[in-house]
Amino acid sequence: MSAIAIRMPLEVAYQRKVLLAVELLDAVTLARVTQGAEVEARGLKGAPIVNTSGLFVWLNEDTGDFRGLAIDPGRLPYEPVTLEAVDVRFPLTVVELSPRADYLFDFGFTALRGRLVVQRVPPEPARDGIVNLDWLDVNGAWARSNALSKTSAMGDFAVALRLGPADEPKLTNGLLTLRLRARRSGGERISAAFDVPPGRVTEPSILDPRIFAWDELNP
Repeated sequence: MSAIAIRMPLEVAYQRKVLLAVELLDAVTLARVTQGAEVEARGLKGAPIVNTSGLFVWLNEDTGDFRGLAIDPGRLPYEPVTLEAVDVRFPLTVVELSPRADYLFDFGFTALRGRLVVQRVPPEPARDGIVNLDWLDVNGAWARSNALSKTSAMGDFAVALRLGPADEPKLTNGLLTLRLRARRSGGERISAAFDVPPGRVTEPSILDPRIFAWDELNP
């Protein structure tokens, strides 16, 4: 669910003492999250220090019992994250926190709220699925947004369309053409294309509940 990258520690003076630094980013805005979340390095004895750059830092110690990271967002509007030891990169791991279903998007963001279910009848939520949006570019080719979101225990999600400076989506009658990409233990599937207005959050409604059924998606 999380994007992980390796970068050089930002505080050179601490390079010899730092074992691990964790950078938390908002997956929608890519702003650094420095307060309100708890980051646990399972198996390490020391507690993290939040340095002046906003990184969660552990100092050198034996890593023989290290079992990974557990990130509790607390009251922040993000889904919890668990990383196994093999997914943690030393000396710096970057974790993008996916928005919770009730995440408040800033003005101008293109986003979608919906629900992923295993099947419609009987309704069964698709828990812990990973979703993102594909978008149609000006050349008629599908491109993939890197903003990932996780479904809740009820299958609910809020996912943003994150475009780069050079990205040029196709507009048809002023609308963007998107499709939902979902991943679960059963593999990866995509929805049929649908149109949404750019710069707005498409919300579920009585006439359009925005329910995506896994067994109806295209493999």
